Amino acid sequence: MPNILIAEDHTLIRMGIKMLVKEVLGLSWLVDFAADGREVKQKLSEKSYEMLITEINLPNTNGLDLISSVLSALPTCKILILSLNNESVFAHRFLKIGALGYIQKCNSDEELKRAIYHISMGKRYFTANQAQEFSTAFLSNNILNPFEKLSEREFEVALLLLNGKSVLEISNSLSICVSTVSTYRGRIFEKLRVNNLIDFYNLALKNQVIVNHYN
Repeated sequence: MPNILIAEDHTLIRMGIKMLVKEVLGLSWLVDFAADGREVKQKLSEKSYEMLITEINLPNTNGLDLISSVLSALPTCKILILSLNNESVFAHRFLKIGALGYIQKCNSDEELKRAIYHISMGKRYFTANQAQEFSTAFLSNNILNPFEKLSEREFEVALLLLNGKSVLEISNSLSICVSTVSTYRGRIFEKLRVNNLIDFYNLALKNQVIVNHYN
């Protein structure tokens, strides 16, 4: 029987996703849960999964590293991202590294069910907004979001900085030396034209790279 792993740290959301999975794919699919990045990797070491539905803001990991680790351990795993983070900023990055779909949690259940079905068949799934934005980006060289100027590694470091990680913590997390992290931070600030962490954080809020939960 096919196995699916749902990685989400909120119990009610996990159960809601499970119900939709069973509705779309049938009762034969066996569903397991993981609440953080370490548990995802533990589950993958114990069992093979045909599909992973995951939040990218899980504890004890960062989203880009998590997806890369999953595909390294299980290259055939079909991955659907389900997250609060704005698809206009994050979707293309996760699709480029191997996810088959990216859905925001504010999207309808019907949208999520369509994504689950298509991805279970090994097909990519784009929302209408993503399809429009990707086609516009293909036809135009205009960069509307300054964070698009960052490379994949720079963006990964940027997210860790925005999560309050120190240079040493980022060094340990990404297994790179402290001086390299400092170099990345300098490049990030230069490309974004910010001078300090406060300006950096405010720019990330403005461009919906991070979510202000108090608004």
